[in-house]
Amino acid sequence: MDRLIEFFHRLYFERPWCDLAWPAAAMVAGTLVGLVAGKSAARLGVVPRQWSGLPGILTAPFVHANVAHLAANLPPFLVLGALILRRDEPHFPVVAAAIAVLQGGLLWLFGRNAAHVGMSGVIFGFFAYLLAAAWLTRSTADLLVAGGVLLFYGGMLAGLKPARDGTSWEGHLFGLLAGLACAWLARR
Repeated sequence: MDRLIEFFHRLYFERPWCDLAWPAAAMVAGTLVGLVAGKSAARLGVVPRQWSGLPGILTAPFVHANVAHLAANLPPFLVLGALILRRDEPHFPVVAAAIAVLQGGLLWLFGRNAAHVGMSGVIFGFFAYLLAAAWLTRSTADLLVAGGVLLFYGGMLAGLKPARDGTSWEGHLFGLLAGLACAWLARR
């Protein structure tokens, strides 16, 4: 029992892993809130160009439509987040927050009129950040990581296609752009 308590203490209260553990726990909690609240959970999403949808920039990544939506977002969030954390541990919280806020802001300004929820925009931002960082630094480690990311997660680029019903392709696109911008700014 002591080992289990020690494990959870390290996971949630010691860096670097608490930077991923708390958002992951918030994703699970937000999904549970969404399941209990039903349609009223859409108020926690980004609703473009409506003042009531502006707080969704901060809350939407943690709310998911259902358990399948959470299951599709949680593993890539943890894997891609861990890769960014490995690459640049001290700046991870700033990079993750900047991607989330920039993606959410662009979505609020230019997205279609719907309640956009989920972490996928941030995940697309992580994806783009890792690829752009490799392109900009040309370091062997970054290029190897980018190759692995493309190999295992390149298929998610299909999520940029506007024809998908119920998918916030705009959130994916703006996440991708936010990740590219953050990598470029970090390099400078």
